Amino acid sequence: MGLFKELVLLPLAPVRGTAWVAEQIADEADRRLYDEDNIKRELLQVELDHADSAISDEERDRLERELFDRLAVARQRRAEEDEMNLFPDDAGEYEVHERG
Repeated sequence: MGLFKELVLLPLAPVRGTAWVAEQIADEADRRLYDEDNIKRELLQVELDHADSAISDEERDRLERELFDRLAVARQRRAEEDEMNLFPDDAGEYEVHERG
C-alpha cells in the first residue's frame, strides 16, 4: 500500500518539497528572531547607536521595548521547552532528555 500511495502522490512531490523548504526557512527565521544571544547583541547595538547619536532617545526606547518583548517571549518558549523535556519514566521518576 505504501508504494501505491507514493506513486499516486508523486505528482505532488514538488509542492510537498517546496512546502517543506518554506517550513524549514520559517523555523530558522523564528529561531534567529527569538535567539537570546542575538537579542542581547541587538540591545548592545542599540546602546552603541544611541551613544553615537545615530538614534534618538525615542527610537532607542522603542527598539529596547521591542527587544525586551522578544526576550520575554524567548525565555517563555525556553521554559516551556524545558518543561516538555521532562518525561516520567516507568518508576514515576523524571528524567531529563537532552535537546538536540
